[in-house]
Amino acid sequence: MSNDLLITVENVTLRFGGVVSLRDVSLEMRRGEILAVIGPNGAGKTSLFNSVTGVYQPQEGKITFSSQKAPPLSVIGKKTHRIARAGVTRTFQASRLFSALTVFENAKIGAEDHSGIGVVGALVKGPRTRRGEKESDRVASEVLKFVGLFPEAHTIASQLSYGARRRLEIARALATDPEVILLDEPAAGTNPSEKLELTTLIRRVRDERGVSVLLIEHDMRLVMALAERLYVLNFGSVIAEGTPEEIRANQDVVDAYLGTTHDETSA
Repeated sequence: MSNDLLITVENVTLRFGGVVSLRDVSLEMRRGEILAVIGPNGAGKTSLFNSVTGVYQPQEGKITFSSQKAPPLSVIGKKTHRIARAGVTRTFQASRLFSALTVFENAKIGAEDHSGIGVVGALVKGPRTRRGEKESDRVASEVLKFVGLFPEAHTIASQLSYGARRRLEIARALATDPEVILLDEPAAGTNPSEKLELTTLIRRVRDERGVSVLLIEHDMRLVMALAERLYVLNFGSVIAEGTPEEIRANQDVVDAYLGTTHDETSA
């Protein structure tokens, strides 16, 4: 892990009418790290992800993405597709797969979307799509092999197990050639065996593909096994930041979030 800053969130406040979802939030993510954001439901975790990816536009503060391929990008005010093409991609709590399409087609859409063709072009297969067909096929095959789903390439996505669908979502995100991937509760709904597979896969995303990982997750065993640093949100504010060991020992975090699960995270 380097000391280069990849994502910098500075004093961000996000309001919806009279409701403050994020309050003066600051966060630094280094290139090459696995960073987790934890906290109780309603703490502002997904609002933070939505702000970093351009879905929400905070009223105050600054968010900067520092790519290795281009000058630093000021995120606030930019369209989501502009941020994605700069190298920031994500998955969601609820599956966003195209359930009626095959595993291969879902992965290929990620590659086509990164090239600027988009979903319609990928499906209609116009002249521009045909020019990039060979490359997008190659990328789709590569990411499916990486996540272990290439044997199911021609399976309809809706027929996959829940854990396999989560791996497919990661494959589609990787097909966009990101520098950082934001994973929003990737282990939600998975069984213990699938959680173990996901833990291994997420670590490989960073170690083998060089993609930094920003993670929201409620499963503390998974978080503590993966994250090198954590930020803790509560009521829209950062209440702690540190290593897993420091977070386990922080009484404010235990009181606000870990509670009786504190012993479990130490197991």
